[in-house]
Amino acid sequence: MFTGLSAFPLTPITDDAIDEKAFATLVQRLAAAGVDSIGALGSTGSYAYLTREERARAARIAVQHADGTPVIVGIGALRTRHVLEAAEDAQNAGAAGVVLAPMSYQRLTDDDAFGLYEDVSAHLSVPLVVYDNPAPPTSPSATSCTRGWPRCPAWRPSRSPASRPTPPPPRPVSTTYGSSCPTRSPWASAATPSR
Repeated sequence: MFTGLSAFPLTPITDDAIDEKAFATLVQRLAAAGVDSIGALGSTGSYAYLTREERARAARIAVQHADGTPVIVGIGALRTRHVLEAAEDAQNAGAAGVVLAPMSYQRLTDDDAFGLYEDVSAHLSVPLVVYDNPAPPTSPSATSCTRGWPRCPAWRPSRSPASRPTPPPPRPVSTTYGSSCPTRSPWASAATPSR
């Protein structure tokens, strides 16, 4: 399974297309830096805004330029059929695994999310990484899906190396352009200087 540091690069887009050279350079730099895996098309990879063809191309570029570093490809989409297409494309590109964040405009139940993971797992020959992003209100916590693991013997639980702290409440910010905004992220530690 995947261990250590997994880096998720941006997917550079210029003129409404992936900047393939810039993306390849980012992947090459991460591989040269010695990361343990590279996550292409994660939430920082703009996957939700790309066509199937663009996503498939980005997956191929990432695998091709990762210099043997395992590549995990994001396959989230609004429709299960599109998730399965993305999974097929990622596997055809040579991905070592796929990462799935359920996407929905309506709130998903734990059973909805688990059902999606179960359906997708049946079509995979590579590991499925369950993306636990508690921020979106439509996404259940992936940890709530653990009760279903006994039904899927091929699944292996893994744990994030560190728990995310509960953020402080957001500071009020005016919506008027040019008004004052917080200079520090609510996630910043006391040791992080303000800009």
